[in-house]
Amino acid sequence: MTEATTTTTPSTNRFKTLVLVLTLLNTIFAAVLSGLQVDANIRANDANRDSQYYAVLVSDELIREGQQSAYDMKLLTTIIKDTQQSLVMNFTALELEQAGDDANIAELQIQSQVAEARAETGKSFSRFYSDPRYAPTEEGGTPMLDTYVTDQYQAANELLEKQNTAADDYKKWNSKADAYVAVLTVLAITFFLLGLAQSSERMRLFFAASALVITLGAIVWTGFIIIA
Repeated sequence: MTEATTTTTPSTNRFKTLVLVLTLLNTIFAAVLSGLQVDANIRANDANRDSQYYAVLVSDELIREGQQSAYDMKLLTTIIKDTQQSLVMNFTALELEQAGDDANIAELQIQSQVAEARAETGKSFSRFYSDPRYAPTEEGGTPMLDTYVTDQYQAANELLEKQNTAADDYKKWNSKADAYVAVLTVLAITFFLLGLAQSSERMRLFFAASALVITLGAIVWTGFIIIA
């Protein structure tokens, strides 16, 4: 009876030691997981903040560009109208001069000069004529509207790209944080099994082995989350 007891005791002690070691390793693993989950939450919050920040900038930039475009196009329309009006009055004055009607020539010429002066003044305030990127390349040519439209929304597109990147980062880190919580939940099962292993001599090996399998699965899962 004594020999059987002596033989069983070292084996029991070894299993207890194994359970304690597994409990310690799971505790360390849980602490690391908690750190990863906190880090993922911080990164997700930072990315979410950046996404909202860039979204506001995009909205402001679109409003600014819309107002700028409305002003530029309205001014361009006025310049074209004044230029055409000056040309029409000038041609009309020439026709009257050829017809021998000198009564209205002076007035038409003055109105033509006034319209031309308005057009030239408008050009000095217009990006389509003062900015080399959009100004006509030849006298009497038309502004480069295609280049203007492309450049007009370039800043908004760049901000939108940054906003999309931040939104993608938020989604990625938020998903990782949720996944770490799921792993911690699974890891709680291992602590439960290890607690059962310490209290049950007959099922100690089964509970310890089950806890070890779950822990290994949690480690592999965590590895996939980190590299994702």
